[in-house]
Amino acid sequence: MKSWVKKQFNTLSVAVSGLLAVPYGKQLEKFFSNIINETPTVYGKTIDKFYNETHIGGALHRLFDKSHSPIDMWEKVKVAVKDDTKLDELKNYFIELGKDLQTPMGIPLHSIQDKASYDKLVSAISDKFLIKKSWLYDLQTVNLLEVFSTTLGVVALFFGWKKKDKEEFAELCASLGLAGAVGANPLLLIIALVSLAKSYTQNKNKNKFKKGTLRGFVGMGSFIMTASLFSSPLIGIIIGLAVAISVKKSLKKLEFQEIYDWFKENITKYADTISSATGITYLYKKIKNFV
Repeated sequence: MKSWVKKQFNTLSVAVSGLLAVPYGKQLEKFFSNIINETPTVYGKTIDKFYNETHIGGALHRLFDKSHSPIDMWEKVKVAVKDDTKLDELKNYFIELGKDLQTPMGIPLHSIQDKASYDKLVSAISDKFLIKKSWLYDLQTVNLLEVFSTTLGVVALFFGWKKKDKEEFAELCASLGLAGAVGANPLLLIIALVSLAKSYTQNKNKNKFKKGTLRGFVGMGSFIMTASLFSSPLIGIIIGLAVAISVKKSLKKLEFQEIYDWFKENITKYADTISSATGITYLYKKIKNFV
């Protein structure tokens, strides 16, 4: 019974995290954006007061108005009404937190104090590494579906934490980690990376760890890339799953060293092409030194 429950949680956590890493994930987030009534309250108005006065950050204001991170929001709620009780404050804090969490923009994990410096840094990172600015913003926030996805991941990792099948655990960590990175889910990414590090240090058979990690990365990667090619969510998901399953089955028949040697040979062979396509000039030298 335990193994069945464990398998179901593994499948569900990987499926949900993978779904949120593809473009239709944002559509799914919008679907859950009206669970809580968003009629403004005195608490909500206090939280939004600074933004309404300054309009700092525009649509991304939650990261800059020093009012929407969990800690900052609590400070705003406490001073919203003079004669309310602690129970009223707690209740309305979680209501306002829920209102923000249910939106695709979510809540920031922290507040940016200097917007000008942040904009300059993000522009530099975006220009040099070709990373979207929206991804960098998303990586600093969480929303309701990302919290749900992370919770499923934590439960799945908990079930596999002390299991003997370290290869399967490494595969789960890698799958969740890649989905967390592509989908910019900071909580899932951190938890998956910590679990993967734990798996590496405690796994005496490094070859099994490498094979599990590779299957996780390649399986999730093939699903995300394939599903993202289709405008129809249903078709994208079906074909993406078919490709991911086929790839993972094929990997089981190959030795890790064969895959590694093929990867090393081809990435160095096409280093110039990869560098030209990405526009990152120093990438050529990095790849050439890979051997």
